[in-house]
Amino acid sequence: MDTKQFFLNPEKARQRHYEALRAIHVEHLGIKAVAERFHLSSTYIKKLNTQFRQALKRGDTDFFASRPQGRKPGSTAAPALAQEIIAMRKRNFSVPDIHSALAAKDIRISLTAIDRLLKQEGFAPLPRRTRQERAQTALPATIEAPASEPIVWRNESFPTEHGGGPLVFLPLIERLGIVPAIQRAGFPKTSVLSDTASVMSLLALKLLGNERLSHDAPYSLDRALGLFAGLNVLPKNATLSSYSYRVQREQNLALLKELAVIFQPGNSGSDTFNLDFKAIPHWGDESVLENNWAGMRSKRIKSLLALLVQNPDTGMLVYADAGIRHRNESNAVFEFVDFWKECQNRQPKMLIFDSRFTTYENLSKLNLEGIKFLTLRRRGKKLITQTNALPAEHWQTVNIAGRRKHPKVRVHDSLIELRNYQGKVRQIIVTDHGRNQPTFLVTNELDMPIEALIAKYAHRCLVEQEIAEQIDFFHLNSPSSSLVIKVDFDLTLSLLAHNLFRTLTRQLPGFEKCTVATIARDVLQNGAKIEVENKEIKVNLKKKVHLPTLFELQWMKEQTYLHWMDAKVRFGYASVS
Repeated sequence: MDTKQFFLNPEKARQRHYEALRAIHVEHLGIKAVAERFHLSSTYIKKLNTQFRQALKRGDTDFFASRPQGRKPGSTAAPALAQEIIAMRKRNFSVPDIHSALAAKDIRISLTAIDRLLKQEGFAPLPRRTRQERAQTALPATIEAPASEPIVWRNESFPTEHGGGPLVFLPLIERLGIVPAIQRAGFPKTSVLSDTASVMSLLALKLLGNERLSHDAPYSLDRALGLFAGLNVLPKNATLSSYSYRVQREQNLALLKELAVIFQPGNSGSDTFNLDFKAIPHWGDESVLENNWAGMRSKRIKSLLALLVQNPDTGMLVYADAGIRHRNESNAVFEFVDFWKECQNRQPKMLIFDSRFTTYENLSKLNLEGIKFLTLRRRGKKLITQTNALPAEHWQTVNIAGRRKHPKVRVHDSLIELRNYQGKVRQIIVTDHGRNQPTFLVTNELDMPIEALIAKYAHRCLVEQEIAEQIDFFHLNSPSSSLVIKVDFDLTLSLLAHNLFRTLTRQLPGFEKCTVATIARDVLQNGAKIEVENKEIKVNLKKKVHLPTLFELQWMKEQTYLHWMDAKVRFGYASVS
């Protein structure tokens, strides 16, 4: 080979790098010219030059020396570990079996390292075994899962795959006073777990969107989720399930009253509420439940009938009851009125519900109590015939505010009498609104403009959207029991989790109108690295696209003292995604 060409056209990578950098620093050629001469990209030349300069700053003059390949010296398994691996192979453990047994003891070693060590010791690969032969092989001792117990503080760090999202709610829970509300509600305790720890454990699973208590296996050993409840790990599903059976309606109601004060202060909102029933089906072979109409299935099915009440101004759910029966279905509205009077010392101003929610007689009782209502009137053939016979001059056209497909509608406003109703009510007939049949609104609000009343009832669709979110994210459509008590507790926790999400979204720029599922997916479903030192919890959330938006919240920027846990929590960014 020509000696000149050896230097001008080097074949070895290290030599090409040397000649390229020499051309830059000795011949003072530009990056582009050097890249063309040595058939390298300009970007790679820049990177190589930067690494070369950094190496010289560190005093590394062996930048172009060959690097040894393979494992670093001294990185083989320790003698004690090697003997343990050999002992397991003598018991016919395969490489994956050995790897799993060591991982259970928190010993980290790769499958490749185990295989290499066994080959060095002269072990041949195990012959292919049948499933029965593998079952006969002695397995490692069963690793017992730790029992759930109050956390013992010590300096440590650990990762979490699921717990980053629920931990974000801890400062919010502290600021709102959720834990004192749980403690005042009088929930059951056990000899080991407090009422706070038990309810917070169930709340953690709700915030994760866990489908059922029996599906908690991926989370039961997550240290961060245990930390959320002030425990080492979450209780197992049998403990959580049996606990939910011990909760009584009085305790759920006490918590609902506390939450109503927290999420609906006396000086906020208009005291207007949307009320709706939701049929929560039970899929057991034998069910003692009543048949209720399920709109999503367009038929009556065995189910629990639950009442949900929502404030349309704040988006918060303020009341829930899963114990509605056919005999008291029409009187459920008075149960909510009594609930609101007791916890807020005032009565609701207006209740909005559909035509099947209560009776005309109960509408009369609401009117006598001074409570405004807005509902639909069931339309029959006779009513539609009378409507079609109304002269054109008795109708008026109104504009409904907001972005609507049919902003202009024709309405007829009049006072009518209803059966079993004392006095007259206002009836508003709405047509040209995109439906084949007219809509009949009935109200005792005589002074409010027609446009405002129509907009209020149209706004009622939000409660149906909230119910849809409850079904999708909080899995209210999948109860694991037909017992009202258990489902009522589940519904109460769903209400709490929903309101926590809503409080969070109202403070996140750009996410105010997003669903709970969207917020969970885009912002909160995240892992983290947890560092605990002197009762100070540092949660380093993994990188995520919308994480900077979350850190715009004031309580994400500062340290929060958790009184009920006697610890501090603060948040930061992890170095990985």
